[in-house]
Amino acid sequence: MKAQIGFFLSVWGLVAGFGFELAAGEVARSGSFPDHLVWPRWIREASGGAQTVSAAEAQLWLRWVIPLPKRVRLEAKIGLPASQLNIQPNGALGEVARAAVHRLISKLGEKTGVRQFTGTFPVIVGLCDRQGKIDGVSIPGAEALVTCPNSDQAYLIVPLSEPGLAVVAEGERGLCYGLKTLEQLLLANAGPDRLVVPLAAILDWPDLEERGQWGGSSTRDIEYLADRKMNLIEAHARLFLDAQGRGIAQVDKDALHRARLHGMKWVPIITHLDQLSRTGIYQRYPELKGKGPKAQSSWGEEIFAACFSEAKMAEILADWLTSLASVPGVQDVCVWLSESHVQCQCPKCEGKNQYVLEAEACIRAWQLARQKNPLIRLRILRTQGSHKVNDKILAVAPPEVGITYYDGERTYDSSREPMIYPLLENFARQGRWLGRYPQLTASWRIVCPWSGPQFIKYRMNEFVSKRLRALCGYATPDNRFYDFNVTAAAEWSWNAQGRSEQEFAAAWATWRGLSDPDKAAQWAVLLGPVGWDVYGSGIPYPHLFGHVADLVQRPPQMGSGFFRYFSSVEHIQKDLAACNQALQLAEELQDTVLIAETRVIRGYVRMVQAIERIASTVGAKKHLDTEATKTLQAEFERLESAVRQTVDALRTWKEQVAPDCTAPRIADTVRVTEETLRAVANALKPLGIKSAQ
Repeated sequence: MKAQIGFFLSVWGLVAGFGFELAAGEVARSGSFPDHLVWPRWIREASGGAQTVSAAEAQLWLRWVIPLPKRVRLEAKIGLPASQLNIQPNGALGEVARAAVHRLISKLGEKTGVRQFTGTFPVIVGLCDRQGKIDGVSIPGAEALVTCPNSDQAYLIVPLSEPGLAVVAEGERGLCYGLKTLEQLLLANAGPDRLVVPLAAILDWPDLEERGQWGGSSTRDIEYLADRKMNLIEAHARLFLDAQGRGIAQVDKDALHRARLHGMKWVPIITHLDQLSRTGIYQRYPELKGKGPKAQSSWGEEIFAACFSEAKMAEILADWLTSLASVPGVQDVCVWLSESHVQCQCPKCEGKNQYVLEAEACIRAWQLARQKNPLIRLRILRTQGSHKVNDKILAVAPPEVGITYYDGERTYDSSREPMIYPLLENFARQGRWLGRYPQLTASWRIVCPWSGPQFIKYRMNEFVSKRLRALCGYATPDNRFYDFNVTAAAEWSWNAQGRSEQEFAAAWATWRGLSDPDKAAQWAVLLGPVGWDVYGSGIPYPHLFGHVADLVQRPPQMGSGFFRYFSSVEHIQKDLAACNQALQLAEELQDTVLIAETRVIRGYVRMVQAIERIASTVGAKKHLDTEATKTLQAEFERLESAVRQTVDALRTWKEQVAPDCTAPRIADTVRVTEETLRAVANALKPLGIKSAQ
């Protein structure tokens, strides 16, 4: 559990003689505290039925808490009938906090069969003022909340002087998170009319201010994300013009309300500015459509530049911003700059950069919208199209405007390279608001299994260390395919230096109810880097999309391109050995999903091995002798076997994880894997190689 299970906190006020203080980084262990660290008398003397919790038991218990809290002391517990719990909302609670209390009661009721918790063991729930008080009464340690980073999301769980706990926070979202942590701890050992209550002291807060998703199944998965203490959903708004030609924007109000009750921020998206044709804007205002051949994108007839030198363009954007900000619960709006390389060539735009013009128009629109709603906040998402002029976009953005970093070529990436380059790193270190759209998956284009703790921890640690403010992950087409990685992103965006990869994987396996969480953790830690080699090298996307036929007709270039993270033949063999070990662990766990994932990744590594051997045999030769032809035929048959294994495992994995999902990218993944075999067969046919297909 490392040094995060420590607690540096001084408390006074409600409990005379109750104080605890550990040096930063000291691990809380039963019986090893300094003399001055004292629990309340009823815990120390077990007068209230308290029992000792060993360090090993505490670590196993904390596996039920995701993300791992920053500072924890857990060395005692009390068992009691569930009906004896008394959940006491204290002080004035808003709708969000009341909903969190209701969820706790509901979850405990489902597990214990008890519907009312009005017994003799109190759990005080409330919002503290800046002095750490509720209704004028001091809560032990609550004054530390104000010093926490992202203090509006911080929470404290602490024992009281007499048997009982307090769950307190400064803000309603913090109270949601404190109640969620208590819920996770209580449900771990709950049964019919039975609870084991942790007598814990926990001070916790997130590293990243905003943690969430856009796209995929995010708008459906509000409760799923909230269970992981994620707090951000970005979702496209419906944009159109009314009969008077004014911009109108609509959001899913029901989903927004659900999100708000879970303490989540809903940020509407104004779509890429080269994709506005579907709003009807150019039918009503044809002068706003970009001029000249460079205005039209090669990506499609409906994708082209708008003329942002026209004042009306900023006015329509302002209408949409104002319309969105009028929706209760909406304060921030994200505008996406154009993706494609387009440029309006009218006399006003000629000689100016399209993306800078777009950013300036967004800022003018925001300034107009603030005249009606001063609280509205703007975020601008830059794209791969704007990459060369990102410095100019940052230069024109006022300090109040946030910047989100997206780039289809650089942020939808599974490489081992850093994401935040110096321009953006310096921007964030100046205290400016910077968010990031990373994929949490193998690829944005294909759907392949990957439980990658090393990959996700690396990414989240970079974002935290470089002082980003928001994570808006992309997990297409459905979170069910990437539960491990999404949960890991929640873990390490909250507590970047908390659990190791193995500790997190064991916690995830505990959540998932696997029979041996430690064995499952071994599996994830063993297979994760192999998946990183495969997907980080661009397999299946983009290299299986029509590139392999050429690849097998020249000597392999290890360490680059298709073989980017396969530096040698020995590296491939090492990865295959790891896959075989991981498969044995998955089979011992008798988990069909883990088995299928392992077979997919092993199948792709076998394909890499066969393609390397084929390319080595063929080189640039036009003719082969009999022995070389025999060798080549054998390697091609190994490729056939690897493709069959991969495709069969992909189908099994999909049916086990999300049988009702019909997203076309799943079928595409199978198709391109199969087509790779046909492409290689066609390339080798002139050399006398025969295919079973």
